[in-house]
Amino acid sequence: MSFIPQGGIEVPAVAGITFAPDADYLAANHMIGLAPLSNELHPFTMIRSALLDHARATGTRVFAVTSAEPGNGKTHIAANLAMVLARVHPTVLVELDLRRPSLGERLGLPDDYAGVDDYLAGECPWSATQARIEGLDLAVHRVRRPRLDAEALLASNGLPLALRNRQFLDSGAICIIDTPPAILSDDMVLIARSVDGMLVVAEEGRTARGALREIAHAVSPTPIIGTVLNRSISQPMRRIDYGYYKSGPREA
Repeated sequence: MSFIPQGGIEVPAVAGITFAPDADYLAANHMIGLAPLSNELHPFTMIRSALLDHARATGTRVFAVTSAEPGNGKTHIAANLAMVLARVHPTVLVELDLRRPSLGERLGLPDDYAGVDDYLAGECPWSATQARIEGLDLAVHRVRRPRLDAEALLASNGLPLALRNRQFLDSGAICIIDTPPAILSDDMVLIARSVDGMLVVAEEGRTARGALREIAHAVSPTPIIGTVLNRSISQPMRRIDYGYYKSGPREA
């Protein structure tokens, strides 16, 4: 069985893919989670330890990674944290930034299979969006193309069903979710209903304390379990892009 999504690509409707990432491509995109242990990787192993301790103490397993605005490095943090987690624990990495997805490109995933956006639109089962990463206990669910109807898709019943599906619960996996920036739309509010806690990525010299308070208010009662200070990924001269959600995404 197969389906043809709006992009015109015929893909399997039952199972996803198995993918062997290219080490050089990952390095060029600052994806270091599969690299040998180093000083650059050390912060992610420290975050991993703290998150595993929190998960074991609370019994919670679904965590969103967000930021105040675009360019703070949330996708970098989410993807590398998931890869480092998968070295020692079953992990699921889910992209929910439906307006400006980038995870598939960052990891070098092919675009000829279903995405989270297709699932939320009711066009395929959740299993069809999965990319198993060779050599790791890691499943990646990326968004295939930008969607103008992001809020309608995120408000559907499909999202909580996917994040609480039986296969995920039985595996004991920890789920890391790469989300949209938290205060530029209400997308994060819709996502927060389905997660156990939030990690907020702040960029030194750019993210204001007021923005962090605004995030905490927006996602309440979902708790913020930690803040990650990111100094090195975003370009210093980039400014806050309030057109991120107002201008609409480019169609793929």
